[in-house]
Amino acid sequence: MSLATLGVDVYQLTTLLAHARQGRVTAEGTGQQVRMAFFFRKLPRQRNFVVTAGLRSIVEHCQSLRLSEDELRTIREHPLLRPALAGPEGRAVLRALESLDGFVGEIDAVAEGTLSFAGPARLTGGEPALAAGVPLSAYTPLLQVRTDMVLAKLIETPWLCRLNHMSMVASKAARVVLAARYDGVDRPVIEFGQRRTHPAAAIDAAYAAYLAGCRATSNLAATHVYGIPSVGTMDHFAVQAAERAELPLGETEASFFRTFCELFPHAATLLVDTYDTWGGIGRAVQAGGERLHGVRIDSNVTPETIQRARALLAELGAPHVTLFVSDALDEWRVRELARAGADGFGVGENITCSPDAAAGVGAVGKLVENGYGKRTMKISRGSGKTTLPGPLQAYRYSDHDLLALAEEAVPAGGRPLLQPLWRGRAPVAPLPPLEELRARVRADIDALPPHLRGLETDHGQPWTLVLSDGLYGLIQRLLGEATA
Repeated sequence: MSLATLGVDVYQLTTLLAHARQGRVTAEGTGQQVRMAFFFRKLPRQRNFVVTAGLRSIVEHCQSLRLSEDELRTIREHPLLRPALAGPEGRAVLRALESLDGFVGEIDAVAEGTLSFAGPARLTGGEPALAAGVPLSAYTPLLQVRTDMVLAKLIETPWLCRLNHMSMVASKAARVVLAARYDGVDRPVIEFGQRRTHPAAAIDAAYAAYLAGCRATSNLAATHVYGIPSVGTMDHFAVQAAERAELPLGETEASFFRTFCELFPHAATLLVDTYDTWGGIGRAVQAGGERLHGVRIDSNVTPETIQRARALLAELGAPHVTLFVSDALDEWRVRELARAGADGFGVGENITCSPDAAAGVGAVGKLVENGYGKRTMKISRGSGKTTLPGPLQAYRYSDHDLLALAEEAVPAGGRPLLQPLWRGRAPVAPLPPLEELRARVRADIDALPPHLRGLETDHGQPWTLVLSDGLYGLIQRLLGEATA
């Protein structure tokens, strides 16, 4: 079974049946060719950029796109769909669904990990771009797809699920990593968030966080699936499980610390706040000696706590011991604690669930050329939701992006962001290794202007997005048609 294929909004099938009634799905189960674009209209809160993630997962979805007999039965017996499926258009749609065997079509995409933007559109002369007097928004197209009407209906929802969730996680992780190295010191951030989300989502989150710069994950399954480094310290359970009625807690804690250091002499990081943080640090140093790699504090973590712990370690003759902290951290606290002297960070739900942008990055999928070959745009006059029409190419220059019609000539010096990802029934080439993508993300972030690398979003200008003359002319023509 492939529940990911069935995971579409019901209206995708109700409208597909209506298209079939209009003769847009043949009796053989094939549909007219259309073009779609996937993008986000505006940057999420507290974001200067989005790290695009999810393309690897989308390719996997393309390869598994098919329906089992049980899933087809769910469609045939659905109370809303069943009456319409009984007619000739319904039989054509069912034939198409029954014959699904992977994605067929063309996909152009930005590379996994590409920094993407959205914001006010500018014209080539520098002035604001307007649509019927309202400022236009521009955006980095993430994916452009050419396929038939049937497949277009089946890919929109599952691909948006992937883009929204994984780009949300990657973008938040990038901020946390930037906070940890606010002064150029490369302090590690470990993704700790799998227990705050669904197990399948946790693996995707670990991938996205690692892509964006996290050093490792706590999720062992992510190592199995993607080869991502996974690491661990210890839990309060372990320390409490060592308790014995006849012995003081400090003694049983120290005994467990010694055992742990014997087992992991080169990687022992001891959790010291189960009972008393300061006593725990003392027992950790005594138990580990030179074998002690680090101590972890998971509660009441403040700059004052960090400074006191650092002073205590020095006093105990263990200034070499790494001070690793967790405790519901986010990028703001990470930066504050790094300034205070923390060496590394375990960040859980504030990466994996990204509560300040929990709806993802707002990615949508829209038609840009319909089955009759007409270029089209959503106008929604006055709403700010106007989309860009036609197949596009985005060119990245050193200080701006230029959005142009795919066939349009543009000034030299720009790097085309959309590249062939899929042709026909297969990927054009394997995606680059995750380590290569990860290095590229870091290089691209480092190349941003300083104000866009900062955590604050109210300083400096956003990344400039320019509409080509040809694209802006097409927009104006389509707006004119809508008022004719």
